[in-house]
Amino acid sequence: MIDSQPAAPLPRGWRWRGVGSLMLLVATSLEEVGVPHAFTTRLGGMSAAPFNTLNLGRGVGDDPVAVQTNRARAAAAVGRRLDDHVEASQVHGASTAIVGAADRGGKIDGADGLASSDPKTLLAVHCADCVPILLADPVRRAVAAVHTGWRGTAAGAAASGVRAMHEAFGSRPADLRAAIGPAIGPCCYLVDAPVLERFAASPWRDDVFAAAAPGQWRLDLWEANRRQLEDAGVPAGAVVTARLCTLDHPGLFFSHRRDGRSGRMAALIALP
Repeated sequence: MIDSQPAAPLPRGWRWRGVGSLMLLVATSLEEVGVPHAFTTRLGGMSAAPFNTLNLGRGVGDDPVAVQTNRARAAAAVGRRLDDHVEASQVHGASTAIVGAADRGGKIDGADGLASSDPKTLLAVHCADCVPILLADPVRRAVAAVHTGWRGTAAGAAASGVRAMHEAFGSRPADLRAAIGPAIGPCCYLVDAPVLERFAASPWRDDVFAAAAPGQWRLDLWEANRRQLEDAGVPAGAVVTARLCTLDHPGLFFSHRRDGRSGRMAALIALP
């Protein structure tokens, strides 16, 4: 059974949205420009423990029928059918693929990010501690979804999403709105020296790593990706971060690091 707890308090720019039995997290900056989107929680599905209840991950050992039903519910909550859904294969890289009508219903190999200007295509990335990022360009009418853990962050996955939108759709970084969803927070994410060294070229490395113990550091993936988006030209005021730690909220979120065998949440986005 999921721990009983109220929805966690949110920073400015975010709100909880209930759709039937689902509890979703939405960014008001994306709502203001009419972009259908959501960061799912673990609430409102039909999966049994340890995937209870809204598991959207297909490769974790859950009942495929339950996952399919959960995915259909999540898609419907943002006004789309599951047939409209495109997902990234998520290889912990930095590649963003451009997708459209021909890709609906499929998974894009080698991609950790997806971008589209097709109004009917629903983009999805799946996480259980990694960082989900949603991007919207209300001027050129394009959207993107990016999955990034520490490897993707070190490789520049968020910046890759911004570049892909610029190259494919002419999106100007200054026009973008970005939402960084729930992920493991610096309160709980301990890493070692090899991870620290992968960020050696980042001018803000010392701002996102804090010494915790000999040979260990706390890594703030939220801040690292926020800084990366700003470096790519997205205005600071256009980036909102939910600042909800997946490991710290077992009643709301799946966490691979906490539970080992775990379900997955999704970050979903489409055009109006």
